[in-house]
Amino acid sequence: MDAQSISSILNSASSSTTGATTSSDTLGKDEFLKLLISQLQNQDPLEPMKDQEYVAQLAQFSSLEQLQIMNTTLTQNAQYSALLSQTINNTMATSLIGKEITADCNSVGVTSGSGADITFKSGGFAVSGIITITDANGTIVRSLDVSNLQSGSNSVHWNGKDDLGNDVASGDYTYQVDLKDTDGTAVTVSNYRTGTVDSVKYVDGQAYLLVDGAYIPLAQVREVKAG
Repeated sequence: MDAQSISSILNSASSSTTGATTSSDTLGKDEFLKLLISQLQNQDPLEPMKDQEYVAQLAQFSSLEQLQIMNTTLTQNAQYSALLSQTINNTMATSLIGKEITADCNSVGVTSGSGADITFKSGGFAVSGIITITDANGTIVRSLDVSNLQSGSNSVHWNGKDDLGNDVASGDYTYQVDLKDTDGTAVTVSNYRTGTVDSVKYVDGQAYLLVDGAYIPLAQVREVKAG
């Protein structure tokens, strides 16, 4: 019998199992070693495997084992890094209580009977625009017309009433700002929120900051003022 190489055995095994359902498509080091032993047992005694072939295939086995160990190590390191990062973030979140922060945010917290300031940055002068405010169900409760807004930070006060003049219920409301320049072209807008952190809550291990009645993910914070 002519000596077969590992690749020949693998091809043969792959062909014979085509269409069958297997638990894994990856050849493990145990399977690799079994194939190598099988090759040695079935080689032609008159034409044994040459030293070069044997060494080369042992090198393949060694490389496979090292790659598996490396993959396991990298996976564990990634998990440890993620856990450490989350722990650091959660610890830092509590240190923000009582401090003023600025965060990327398009929501405002409203207490019935009171208003809220809607803040955003305009990428250029806006001759006109509209701010659409929706409740937690996505229902539009108020539309505010705006005009002649300068480039940069802007703040528009919402009195906390709907389009019919009624006070809205207490809760979080989201807003969308659509601005147009003198040519009627849309102006770039980025929403943000500034306020004092009242408390912190954790949801699925992630920290959320309570700012003026609305919860903001810690990851959205982009500025913290000493206080």
